[in-house]
Amino acid sequence: MKQSTQTTTLPTTSLAFSKPPPKPLPRWSHWIVWCVAGVTFLICGLQDRRRVLHTMHLAVQNYINDFDRWMHMLPGFLFAHKPMIKDLWPMPPTTLGLLAPFAWVSPANAQLIWALCKLPMVMLIFYLCRSMVRKAGSRFEWPALLLLGLIWFWPIIGDVQEGQMNLFMLTPMVIGLWLAQLDEAWANWPAGFMLALAVCIKVTPIIFLVYMLWRRRWSVATAMVVGMAFWIFGFGTLCFGWSQNLAWWHQWTNIMITPYVLKGTVAVSSGESIPSFLNRLLTHTPAFVSLAGGKHINHYCNVLSLPEPIARHIIRGLLVAVGIVGLIWMRRPLPSLRCRRYILELGAIAAFMLWAEEWSWVPHYVTLVLTLSAAVMILCDVEATAAARRRVLYALFAAAVLMLFTSDIDKLFGHNGPNWGRTMDPVLFAGIILVWAIMFSGYPDAIARRIGEVE
Repeated sequence: MKQSTQTTTLPTTSLAFSKPPPKPLPRWSHWIVWCVAGVTFLICGLQDRRRVLHTMHLAVQNYINDFDRWMHMLPGFLFAHKPMIKDLWPMPPTTLGLLAPFAWVSPANAQLIWALCKLPMVMLIFYLCRSMVRKAGSRFEWPALLLLGLIWFWPIIGDVQEGQMNLFMLTPMVIGLWLAQLDEAWANWPAGFMLALAVCIKVTPIIFLVYMLWRRRWSVATAMVVGMAFWIFGFGTLCFGWSQNLAWWHQWTNIMITPYVLKGTVAVSSGESIPSFLNRLLTHTPAFVSLAGGKHINHYCNVLSLPEPIARHIIRGLLVAVGIVGLIWMRRPLPSLRCRRYILELGAIAAFMLWAEEWSWVPHYVTLVLTLSAAVMILCDVEATAAARRRVLYALFAAAVLMLFTSDIDKLFGHNGPNWGRTMDPVLFAGIILVWAIMFSGYPDAIARRIGEVE
């Protein structure tokens, strides 16, 4: 009698997972990392505090960063209701109300407090991103986390040193996305209100309203609309009164929204978004202005000298085309947001949110943590194909190298090295490489759409 033979087909995975996955780091190692981060933020805060005191002693109006400028203007807004006509980058009235307690301390001490506030924001953002990946059925492993930290470090430290609002905006945004992933009726409204708060701090998270509508999460989308109405009208009226709140929103909209959204004007060509990058390539607009011998020198890098209206149409057309490609990529329905596909889509949307801004700089790219989380998820997924993991690994390495050029290393290339480094836009291309790897990695769709286990 002929014996039957049985063959076993092994799943195609990376060679790295033919071995046991790396053991998780002990809990005390997390405390070491956060203690080092806390000391770093403290040093940055003390340094900024000293610089503010120095400029105050010199009695000159020379703001050391954005937060210093806002802190000097904040009392005028809160106590004298000054108009927003002398500030090129004003804060929305909602943010004025949220930051009002900082008016109780000096601008120098406010710098230190604000820098220290960034640590719990970073911690909360990181652990919520990790939780979303776990809820989707995957995990983070410490070797891949080293790459994530190496890339994310530069936007974080830039946000702390420049005193910007990006981490402040990102915190409620990630909280809202985490709550939405729960797919529970009770969590939809808090999720929408958190996302609405992020929109009212910085407009760009409005893209997640489009996403929730596209994904037919009607409760979250409705909560976002109601939440925006509350943060714009309710919260602002409670803080400043109805008339003053409306006046400030009108002034802020005329400065920050109308020129770009309605007219397509790109006011800053030195930024690191797609509109800024294309504007300095397509029009005879200075990429940056340097100072030498007491004279201002314009530096150009344009390859064409198109009229501005034509350049605006090209920029808008490209952004619309990228958005359509993204919607086509997200055309398949999701059974639940507790799946890996949700993480991939958040990563792509977070990057597009940065690309579509009128201008953005390295600190704005703290939002790239969602893109990095999606990439690291693929890299650590035992069910991902070897090709998918390999492409993502190459993309992470490339992004790490590009992000290195957002540091002071570009000063090695001369006095204008930092300006030329920003002009070449390494942070923009780092995001493009990561999104390309996520969208076209060959990650199995059956795995990506599978509902993960609840933590």
